Amino acid sequence: MRISLMILGLGLAACSDSDPNPTATVMAVTPDTIAPDDDTRDDVTITLRYDDGDGDLGGGIAEVHDCRSDELVTTLAIPAIAPTGGEHITGTLELHVNDVGASITSALPATCSDLGVAALADSQTVFCVVLVDVAGHRGTGDCTSAITLE
Repeated sequence: MRISLMILGLGLAACSDSDPNPTATVMAVTPDTIAPDDDTRDDVTITLRYDDGDGDLGGGIAEVHDCRSDELVTTLAIPAIAPTGGEHITGTLELHVNDVGASITSALPATCSDLGVAALADSQTVFCVVLVDVAGHRGTGDCTSAITLE
């Protein structure tokens, strides 16, 4: 599975007491049905809102967990976002998860269960995104709705 990232928007706000852990809130996932055996229908786009109290998310990573297995985690380097750290930033990231493959569902990964994902049917998956900033501050993350696998 390949992932690409697009930064859609950025906001800066002066704020000195903010939590340094970046947060991610999934806003949308498309499509809601994919076909892992069809290269024209095996890609997913996750749009999320981020919030980083100390502005050092750029240079960190986005972890995308496919909740079908512990082994299905992809890390994506986040490019520079803010010109300097230390300021509260918010914005939107668009993650493109390409070539989602067929996989046998195993035990639910801890990251997914910690974020509230219940057991998955064999014909479903969920993606959870956790942001980690350059200082190693790990956010709580958020998950998509269930995606049907054909």
